[in-house]
Amino acid sequence: MVQAEFVRILANPLELSRRRSAEGHQLIGCLDSYVPEEFIHAAGMIPLRVLGSTENVVLADSHLPIFAGKLARSILEQALRGDLAHLAGVAISNSSDAVRMLYDLWGRHIPQQRAFLIDVPAILEGETNHRVFRQAMLEFKRELEEFAGRPLEPAALRRSIAVFNRNRRLLKDIASLLSAPPPRLSAESYLDALLSGFALPKERHNELLAQLIESSRRETAEKREELVRLHLSGPILVDRSFLPLLRGCGATMVSEDLGTGSRYFWDEVDEAGDPVEAVIERYWSKISESYKTPMERRWRHLLTQIERSRASGVIFVIEKYSDEDQYDYPIWRDRLRSRGVPSLLLDSELVLESEQVRTRVQTFVDIVKGGFVS
Repeated sequence: MVQAEFVRILANPLELSRRRSAEGHQLIGCLDSYVPEEFIHAAGMIPLRVLGSTENVVLADSHLPIFAGKLARSILEQALRGDLAHLAGVAISNSSDAVRMLYDLWGRHIPQQRAFLIDVPAILEGETNHRVFRQAMLEFKRELEEFAGRPLEPAALRRSIAVFNRNRRLLKDIASLLSAPPPRLSAESYLDALLSGFALPKERHNELLAQLIESSRRETAEKREELVRLHLSGPILVDRSFLPLLRGCGATMVSEDLGTGSRYFWDEVDEAGDPVEAVIERYWSKISESYKTPMERRWRHLLTQIERSRASGVIFVIEKYSDEDQYDYPIWRDRLRSRGVPSLLLDSELVLESEQVRTRVQTFVDIVKGGFVS
């Protein structure tokens, strides 16, 4: 069963990538969503997303303050422990101050591992910033070619674009299965399918997604009308225990606009014209995080997902100490409230399972059931 395969992958994703490295594959760890994975794939290497760990941070505390956030600190912890030593290199973009600092720390404390910096501008808007962004992407491509020892051929890049676009379309298909009334795919299976894609070569992930879609469409839709339909929003969700907690409170996720979800896969690369420019344009214009693009575009994506899934409420899962997302929340809350949609803000340090979280979620679900707007 394909769901069981996803669970097996997520039980130890690093071990899976270690085996691939031992087989002779070169793996590049991508530390955020502004790394153009198509370039890495076309250069003959495997891009894998590094999403940190829910384990305690010990070694990294000497190098990053707690307000850098659990994600950046846990990634550095993994690197300092040697958990990422099998990677041929890591690619880091200037997506936030904490992530940008990882590049300097990598050079200082893990000098034996190649670290690439994609120095994209802080704001992805305007002609000047577009030029800076394009130059940063081209510089990364040049460094990647130098590292791989061969040029990035246009034909290879077109093949990579096709592979990644297929992955995006398949993920949109499973998002549709999740949001169907009633859902034809559980929220737990959906999240497992998403997260597995960060640990697998895209070709293999595409095969598994196609199997999941086929099996889900064959099965009789499970009746879940008693569960409150909720939308999840935020930069990252890796705590797989949160969705069973949500279900235990009488609700389920039917849509999302997570940075590790639809924001990651929603926008495709144009397969016509110059493939290098098409990749650059896709990453410039994609649905972004709160600190990169004007909020109106993000608001339209959020609202589209809520309307598409007919969600009755929204839970914002925001990383603790993420000022940008915290600043956004009151605006989203008020806009949703004006539309009669209640919302809840949860601070996350990657882990979301606690009695305090359970109590707050249960109260919120009861509010939604009662037809109140918070």
